[in-house]
Amino acid sequence: MDALPRLAPVSGDYATLPVAQAFNWADGATDLDAGEWYLVAFRSVRADDVDEAKLDAYDEAAHQEAAASPGFIHYLKGPRSADGTCMSFCLWQTRADARAAAGKPLHVRAVSLLDEMYESYTLEYLHVRREAGGPLTFEPYPTSPHAFGHGGAAGHAARHEAPAASIDSSLPPLSVRPAPAS
Repeated sequence: MDALPRLAPVSGDYATLPVAQAFNWADGATDLDAGEWYLVAFRSVRADDVDEAKLDAYDEAAHQEAAASPGFIHYLKGPRSADGTCMSFCLWQTRADARAAAGKPLHVRAVSLLDEMYESYTLEYLHVRREAGGPLTFEPYPTSPHAFGHGGAAGHAARHEAPAASIDSSLPPLSVRPAPAS
């Protein structure tokens, strides 16, 4: 069951706002009791020639895999703003849960699309808390955000290669776009 079914972006420029201000947390997260969680936000600018159907297929497969993983709470796929920016996030019980799910085959396969689908992206890690009866608070998790430009994610994707036998064959095939000449 989705713990945040009413959560939504607050405006068309949500992708450029801090996570705490970008969504209707006060109204959309009322079902979260007191506790602590780990949030991974993915801010991106899509490539001009992005294959939206392919991106959606890989994203949905990774989402379903994550949703079946221990510690998963919520995934919000943010809409693409008029300027091409987007922010999506996944909320987990713990950082260990998030890291374990990030190594699963369909997530690894989705990560392999980064160079092909995005001009740039940034990963943000947040510690989310709620005291009994209080609002949610968001603090940077004690690790650095990871920002990548076009071609900068190749090492990230390569470190997460999955065996071909574990990949969902119903997904569109991957293609490799050469890195821009320097």
